[in-house]
Amino acid sequence: MNKILNFILTSILLLPLTAQAACTKVTSTTSLSAEMIAAGYTAASWAGACRSCNGPLGLPPVISVSSSDSFMPGGTLLASSVANFTTAATTNGFSANQILFRCALADADSLYEVYATQSYSAHAGANETSDISGAYHTYVRGVAIRLTNMKSGNYFTGYWQSRKMTADEYLQDETYIYIPASAFSDVFVELFKTASTVYTGGNSSNYYVFTNNLGNGFSTLRGPGMNATLVDGAWEGNTYGGWYASWPGKFGMTNDVTFVRGAMCLIKDFPSVVLMPTITESELNSGSSSQQNFSVNLSCEDNAISSVSKSTASSANVAMGFMVNQSGSVAAATNLGLVQTGGGITYLLDNNYGATGVASGVGIRIYNESGTALNLLPSRTTNTGNVGGWYAYKDLTTSQGDSTNGITTYTGNFTASLEAISGQTATAGTVNAQLQVVVSFQ
Repeated sequence: MNKILNFILTSILLLPLTAQAACTKVTSTTSLSAEMIAAGYTAASWAGACRSCNGPLGLPPVISVSSSDSFMPGGTLLASSVANFTTAATTNGFSANQILFRCALADADSLYEVYATQSYSAHAGANETSDISGAYHTYVRGVAIRLTNMKSGNYFTGYWQSRKMTADEYLQDETYIYIPASAFSDVFVELFKTASTVYTGGNSSNYYVFTNNLGNGFSTLRGPGMNATLVDGAWEGNTYGGWYASWPGKFGMTNDVTFVRGAMCLIKDFPSVVLMPTITESELNSGSSSQQNFSVNLSCEDNAISSVSKSTASSANVAMGFMVNQSGSVAAATNLGLVQTGGGITYLLDNNYGATGVASGVGIRIYNESGTALNLLPSRTTNTGNVGGWYAYKDLTTSQGDSTNGITTYTGNFTASLEAISGQTATAGTVNAQLQVVVSFQ
């Protein structure tokens, strides 16, 4: 009798241990060991991938779409960005060291990041376009989105896919595995104009602030006891166990971008490299400069409107500018006070300004054909006017009078000038900086 009783007690004692071999959502530091907290890891309440819970994807605030299929055919890339999981996956974002899930040590070989489009919706991930592989129709008519998991390299599809998490992506102590937000993949986002008629619904307004709250993609954890039905090949539209509370990632454009349609311009030609002649430190400090001319050509529809005013449903206004596209350069210019009250940057600086071997006290100014120094864009934010770095495209370019099929070339001639920054002393070194020519509806 004692042997039987001991056997029964042993079985009962084993049950709690079996139940612990399941992943759980972490919403408080009470789920973390002292060792994890001491190492700088944290936890906090998070809502999950609800309809309006996405963060910014990093796309330009205005997406320009030509109303002409001949000027801008299907397959044209409209915009792209890298959506960082920690900032894009949820409204308030995650910190990279925020723990989202906790699993048993025995689960190490059973942990997967899983991802899919929102395939139950006709305009959020159900309909793949016929002209762009991996791209899906969106709520905006004639615009498709393609999401790529940057760790696996695979496009999101309407069917769940998985990527096995590796030991270098999570943490563990003597008892548990902890999965931080940084374990999940960033997402490469591409927007295309599409000629596909697989889906023909959606918004076709000339001016549309994207308020539709459906996501274009989701990502979450699959592990023992967590989102077990989200297996490879399952159609997301029929398989959404755990949504939304245990899904940390929703990727969508809700309240993030505005789509403007109309007659527009595209960049036709520009130099990939502008080489500046060598100049000495003493020459710069005496007021001399090193200059190099360059040109930019635009192809513009003949009825495009040249203006920095905000676009409306009846007026799609086209402007252009030169954007400082390196964060180090923007930060250095800000630290030196080279930013106008409207946000425009006056000098282009080396992205490694202040580092050993990089010239200091010098920057590059861009002058138009009339010799006026231009303000430079610190970002793609529109409606900031000349003080922010935007210029009506006809203010910087001249028509070449070659209108063909309703399209004309406009050429702008500019001068890049390496100069000593006012109030600074130039010191010797190299200068290597980047500008991006941009043209956009406002």
